[in-house]
Amino acid sequence: MASELKYGILWWEVPSTKELLSFFHQSTFTRRKAVRKPSLKEVLAHPIVRALNPYDNAFIAIRWLSSRLNPYLQSYDIHIGAAIAFMGGFPHIKVVSAFGMLMEDFKAGRYDGIDTLVVPSSGNAAHGVALLAPAFGIPRVKVVMASDTPEAKANVIKLIPWASLHFPAGTKSVEEAAIEEANQRGSYLLDQYKHPGNVLIHAACTGPQLLAEAGDGLAIVAAAMGSSGTITGVSHYLRSVAPRIHMLGVRPKLGERVPGVRDAKRMDAVVTIPYQTAVDSLFEVGRVESFTKTRLLMYEVLPHVGPSSGLAYAGLLGYLEYLENIPGLLDLFAGKKAVFICGDDARFYPGPMFSTLDPDQGL
Repeated sequence: MASELKYGILWWEVPSTKELLSFFHQSTFTRRKAVRKPSLKEVLAHPIVRALNPYDNAFIAIRWLSSRLNPYLQSYDIHIGAAIAFMGGFPHIKVVSAFGMLMEDFKAGRYDGIDTLVVPSSGNAAHGVALLAPAFGIPRVKVVMASDTPEAKANVIKLIPWASLHFPAGTKSVEEAAIEEANQRGSYLLDQYKHPGNVLIHAACTGPQLLAEAGDGLAIVAAAMGSSGTITGVSHYLRSVAPRIHMLGVRPKLGERVPGVRDAKRMDAVVTIPYQTAVDSLFEVGRVESFTKTRLLMYEVLPHVGPSSGLAYAGLLGYLEYLENIPGLLDLFAGKKAVFICGDDARFYPGPMFSTLDPDQGL
């Protein structure tokens, strides 16, 4: 775009369409400030990573329930424990998943030229990614979540200045909207429902910590399923060291919604993690029962746990009742231990629980 001085006025030659497009392309994209990627040593030294590295920090503690909440304690000497997987400053178990996915991608060089992560999530996985992303050299996180996500969970994302919330337009699903966002230049889709790092980190960290906390006699592990990364990874580890432990996957009844987990249809729509080979039994629980069991756990379990924990607890009790109805079968578990994994705390879910239950329902 040349210029010349005529009659004391600076005249500009009108640029061609090609020149304009080239200019805007360079200004908007190629001139975008490059983000320096840290070394692995720098990542591991970052204060947030040091606080949330599941290899270096204990994040599981088990609360063993009394006979009030464990109907099989006195009759069968079966000990039921709530395995709280968000101890030691970990906000929820999904921060473990986030660490595993980010670290695997970072080591593989997948973030070269990437400045934005796009995360489809109901809240916790995206929150974990957002907390850790700057340590891996990613300055922006776009979170795509459903419009019915509990407000408390959405607000946690809003607190993080480098994270932004996006909701699907029209009839698009969360996954479709996330793929569309990830197609933009410099963006990368971090999909917990398909990512092998979501499984491997639970095999490396969650499984060993769970077994160490439970001690001898662990016979059943129950876990609610959303992405299924937790139960698949834990199962992979336990089958390598204690193959007789029974893995119980718990999910909502078809068509019912429990925050953080998915029914069979919604899992089939997005989950490609091979959880089918990781679980020995599946049990389905309703939304109301999940919430009432969550309330009951408040009497004995601190920190208070969320609805997916109530779902896992209800599923474990239902499975034990099923075994009891088959003569002699539950006797095989006498004197053993059963635990259900608790992934997050109740503070994210006051709205859904209050709107679903009456004030004293289930108590």
